[in-house]
Amino acid sequence: MSDRDHKRPPGEQRRLQVVLPEHELTGHAPLVYERLTKVGRPGSPEHRGLLAIARTLGGQAAARCLPPSARASLAPAFVALEEFVRGGHPRSQSVRDVRANTFALLPSLEAQTQNAVARAAQVAPSGPTTALHEHAQHTLGRFLGLSVHHTVAALCHALDALENPEAALPVPSDTCGALAYSRTALGSARNPEFQAAALEQARFERERSSSQQAPPESALQVQIFHEYLGARWRAHADQERRLSDEFIAWALGSAG
Repeated sequence: MSDRDHKRPPGEQRRLQVVLPEHELTGHAPLVYERLTKVGRPGSPEHRGLLAIARTLGGQAAARCLPPSARASLAPAFVALEEFVRGGHPRSQSVRDVRANTFALLPSLEAQTQNAVARAAQVAPSGPTTALHEHAQHTLGRFLGLSVHHTVAALCHALDALENPEAALPVPSDTCGALAYSRTALGSARNPEFQAAALEQARFERERSSSQQAPPESALQVQIFHEYLGARWRAHADQERRLSDEFIAWALGSAG
């Protein structure tokens, strides 16, 4: 405590400032973006700028994670966001209807994306399949579904932010997750060489293990395969986060 604090009247000593929950920063997005979600008044230029960023990020996820035939159904969401960014005032009930319809599209969009990938010629293995092939195909479909889920979440959060700016906070992480799942699915998950590496590692670990409690080799293969996929997902997510942060810094004029 300083000398100045000793001179203050009783009860007026310096206190630690408490951060209110509504002002707490979570780290889910760049600080400049997160602060904007908390201080932007509804309908203000800052609010519209925030939605311009959220719309762009959601558009990137849709363009890269969904087949062209599936994107048209999301047009009403992008129209509502564009109208607001350009200065319009969409009716609350209309926005809520668009939001509900966008969320309801999720099962259809997942199926369309998974079917489009399954039909693609490059998905068919060009050589002998590995022991992990069937499981890898299941994982491919799962990761594609997660990429679509995060894409739709980004748009739904952006639509929620038309009324409440703070709802835009998860949009950057939604889009990064969508892109990381899509890249992992279409890259490592269906790569026979990636599967072979997991099989070889499982064989090596099984041979050197002296424990009777060691899992069977088939279980170890799946475990290591997912460890490898997790590492690839994290690498993709980190890269997408850096690109997203750079875009947000540029859009808000805070690039160094």
